[in-house]
Amino acid sequence: MNVYVGGRAGAAVKELTCRFGVGKIRREARRQGSLDWPRDGPRPAQAVGATR
Repeated sequence: MNVYVGGRAGAAVKELTCRFGVGKIRREARRQGSLDWPRDGPRPAQAVGATR
């Protein structure tokens, strides 16, 4: 999705995004394991085409 928000509104969106990201990092530093990452389904036992 391509969205352009310029001017003061863009600055406010950028500030909110940065605060959100830094807040997540700070929370993770205080309470380890509190940051949830999106998870994929189960992984295959061996990658396709991987040979040694």
